[in-house]
Amino acid sequence: LHAVRRARGSLASRAAPRRQQPVATGAARAAPYASSASDDEASALAFIVERGYEPRLASAVIATLKDPSGWGARDGELLKTAEQLAGAWEIGADAGLGALAAAVEREMAETAGKAPVSVVIYPASGERPFTVSALEGQTLRDVCESGVDGGARILREYLECACSGVMACSTCHVYVREDWFDPANAGDSGGKLGPASEEEQDMLDLAFEPNERSRLGCQIVLSREKDGLEVSLPPGAHNLFDEFGGDRDL
Repeated sequence: LHAVRRARGSLASRAAPRRQQPVATGAARAAPYASSASDDEASALAFIVERGYEPRLASAVIATLKDPSGWGARDGELLKTAEQLAGAWEIGADAGLGALAAAVEREMAETAGKAPVSVVIYPASGERPFTVSALEGQTLRDVCESGVDGGARILREYLECACSGVMACSTCHVYVREDWFDPANAGDSGGKLGPASEEEQDMLDLAFEPNERSRLGCQIVLSREKDGLEVSLPPGAHNLFDEFGGDRDL
């Protein structure tokens, strides 16, 4: 009951920011970012930040759009291009901005020297396991949402990640394989994963057939030591957003 109440509260408190109110456009909207960019560039930057991306990542996306060897968007076209890529963002119908931001973020991580990490996924159906590629510092949910390899695309067919990683659902529930689980490793230090935190456990109590090795993918932070991590997928999922009528795209 406590977990259900917490989930209801999470849905109510976290859904509101996504239902954004109309905002000022052009230079007025871009004012906080306009100190060293044209009005169009500043407006495009503000628009991308308003879609939920960190300013540093948004700036890198703008640079990619301006790159003559790539998108080649000229000054005066940046905001229009960003809006086209965002698609019908109000209803979660992205038209490419998310994929572009994910690719730019991955390039930034590689440039920063973050190590590649692989995770082996075992489907509940008994099908052959598959591998997803990630970078240290990403969560398993990040890989599911923005991974670009074939394994990530397969993983998206299994994990819904309904709450956008804010730990307000259990749709990214996985089982840590026994060889990679240490029940005494609170905090997930080193090469193995430990038990869920109390807050994470609240959500896992509502997951589909949880066990002592259950974890939420959004809480599994990958590291060099966890390269080769193995997890199994549950045979089903409980989506509180369906049950309570919440917004899937928080």
